[in-house]
Formats: sequence, structure tokens, C-alpha cells
Amino acid sequence: MPMQPLSGIPNNSMQSPTSNDKSASIWLLIRGLCRQKRHWEDFPIQLAQQLNSQVLCCDIPGTGDEWQQLTPLSITDITLQLRDTFRLQNPDVVYPIRLLGISMGGMIATEWAKHFPNEIEHMVFINTSFKQFSPIHHRLKPNKITTLLQILCRESLQQEQLILNMTSHTQHHNHALARRWQHYAIQQPVSRKNALRQLYAASRFNPPPQPPIEHILLLASKHDQLVDVRCSSTIATQWHCPIQYHPTAGHDLPLDDGLWVCQKIASWITK
Repeated sequence: MPMQPLSGIPNNSMQSPTSNDKSASIWLLIRGLCRQKRHWEDFPIQLAQQLNSQVLCCDIPGTGDEWQQLTPLSITDITLQLRDTFRLQNPDVVYPIRLLGISMGGMIATEWAKHFPNEIEHMVFINTSFKQFSPIHHRLKPNKITTLLQILCRESLQQEQLILNMTSHTQHHNHALARRWQHYAIQQPVSRKNALRQLYAASRFNPPPQPPIEHILLLASKHDQLVDVRCSSTIATQWHCPIQYHPTAGHDLPLDDGLWVCQKIASWITK
């Protein structure tokens, strides 16, 4: 059974008991559109324990700790700014590291590896889509356009409940979680301007025709209500990457079944 989320992650770093070992791998988790690192909930702890690794989180410009920043209009500039922030906050990190990105976070991970391939040794994409590989009606399911417009016009608790309903298949009735997300939104709000700038950047991102590094794993949810699962399948086909499908989870796969995600990554890494 998926682990019930308990609380948001307040710090950049969540470590497994043995991750103080200098040889332990380092994972950086990157969220998607208008989400911040606390939306990972307890997944960083799960991943750190499962992989015996150090797990770090960093916010996209315009979200979370960076909520007062103006979001750049391209994935390239978002990536460069996020990378600069991460390196400033974590000066002792030894490269290469490993990246895990969900949705737009997969685009950011791709761009990082494209420009600085020697800094990244493994990448995991969760429910990601690319403009060059998939049509727009697969990248955003048409029946969710109305929901997105409603989100822009509602107050914070209603916004977060709509997002939860749209992105989760197991937690959509978790009102306590929606209220916690409301608390994040009140503390560190994403402006409508930054939300639109992130959406614009994601819609225009063009991936490289070939994978930027060798080791890439794709994880996809068959019950994703926001992005068609065929988007992940197409990336896997184009880049000849392994892919694993979750039969019931929604777009926010780590929220719906974080343990499954950890197990699939652990199995892939050991191979």
C-alpha cells in the first residue's frame, strides 16, 4: 500500500542513516509546474532509506523558497538559475549526481544533463512530456483545460483541492493534505504571472533528439489524468530508455505510491 503522507519536507536535505558516508550517491529531486519541494511530502525520506543515499531538494524559481523570484521564460534559463541556486546552497556536493524530475522537472533535468553531462550520472523522469515527441492533446488532456482555468480563479484551499483531485488517484479525498498544501501556498505563494511563465516555458521546451546521458529511467502512470501516458512511452521509444508503468497511480506518482517508485529505481540502479 502507498505510504500515507505525513508532513512536508522543510529542509533541502533528507538523509538516510548511513548517507554521511562520502561515497553515498546524491539525488536531487526537481518538482514540476507550480510545485515546491515540500510537495514531495515524505518521498525524499523513502528514497534516501531505500537507496541508502543522500536526497536533496531545490525549488524552481518562482516557487517555494524562491517564490519571490521571477520565473524565467525558458526551461534553459530556469535550469541554469536552479543549478546556480543548488550549487550555492550545497557547495560540498561531489559530482556527478543523480536527478529525479517529475513532469516539468524532467525537462529541467534533461536541460541540465544536456549542458553539463559530466555533472549527471543517472536520471529518472516521472510522467514527463516533450513538445517534439508528443502532440499537445497528449501533453495536456483537453478535458483538464477547464480545471486549470478554475484553479487560476479559485481561493487557495479550493485551488489545492482541485490540483489534488487532478494529480492523485489515491489521495484525492485527503482533505488534511489539501489543507497542508493550502498552508504552503499561503506561506510561499506562486503568483499567477509566474504560473503562466512556467506553463509557457514548459510548452516551448525542445529536447535534444538523442538522450543527453546514457542512464535514464522513465516511470509512468497509466491512470494519469493530466498527461497521457503515451508521452512517456514515446520518450522511451525515441531515446531507447527503460520504462516502468504503474497501473493505478495518478500524475503525482511519488505521492500515490512512493514505495513503488523507490523499488523500481533501486532495481534499475542495481542492474
